[in-house]
Amino acid sequence: AMYGRIDENMEETVANVEGAQGQLLKYLNSISSNRWLMMKIFFVLMVFLMIFIFFVA
Repeated sequence: AMYGRIDENMEETVANVEGAQGQLLKYLNSISSNRWLMMKIFFVLMVFLMIFIFFVA
């Protein structure tokens, strides 16, 4: 009886670990896409700043 319960717990644990890995991968993808978005916005702001400094001031 004890072996059956240990086996059931192991299957549940494996399912939980696989679910956690999937969630971590989704989180990693969202972080990396947000990082690229921030870099693009920063680059555009720098370009506008350069234009302002060279042509307006």
